[in-house]
Amino acid sequence: MRYLIASILMTGFIFSCNKPVYKYNSDFEGKWRTVSAYDSIINETVASEIVIEGKDGAYYNSCRDTCTEHLCDCIVTQTGKAVMNSSKDQMKFGSSNYAIGVQKEPNQDANGNWSMIIDNKTFYKIQ
Repeated sequence: MRYLIASILMTGFIFSCNKPVYKYNSDFEGKWRTVSAYDSIINETVASEIVIEGKDGAYYNSCRDTCTEHLCDCIVTQTGKAVMNSSKDQMKFGSSNYAIGVQKEPNQDANGNWSMIIDNKTFYKIQ
């Protein structure tokens, strides 16, 4: 029980000095999606998506990509204020206690294509 309480307090401490993602780095703003890939655990082709619009954001993880133009039936959905922790290696959406890791911030290649690595997945800016 002590470990659970310590974990909850540590999560609160990690995000006690958070900053809205769009204020930290405006390059995060927009709609980002991973390339669709087969997930053998759930036996589906899935993709993930991150949307940052001002202070609001959404994280859709492991979603079916066969639902017209939008992702659907996501394993994880988080929405709300998008914040970055003070060490700039995790972000969180809304009131969720689950922080996602930021391995590589948004960057633009020589051809003008944007990418970032979040939660060990490569996301590409689609708008």
